[in-house]
Amino acid sequence: MKKRTKTIIAVIAGAAILIGGIWMINESRYPNVPAFDDHFTREFLNKDKKVDDGFYEFKSKTGQYSMWFPEEYLLLIFM
Repeated sequence: MKKRTKTIIAVIAGAAILIGGIWMINESRYPNVPAFDDHFTREFLNKDKKVDDGFYEFKSKTGQYSMWFPEEYLLLIFM
């Protein structure tokens, strides 16, 4: 029984380390600015297209318009 418990603990620890590593790599792909820290705002911004100093391209979900979005701003959700 002890060997089985150690195996289960090792599998859980390994999975936690793997998931944490993947999460860290995924988060480090984005610029370190407030607009990309917010997951909702991040959905609309193109991280590879910085249009001017302090601005990123914002693309609407419908794809009908785009605009410059300040990197210090966030979108708010009102329900």
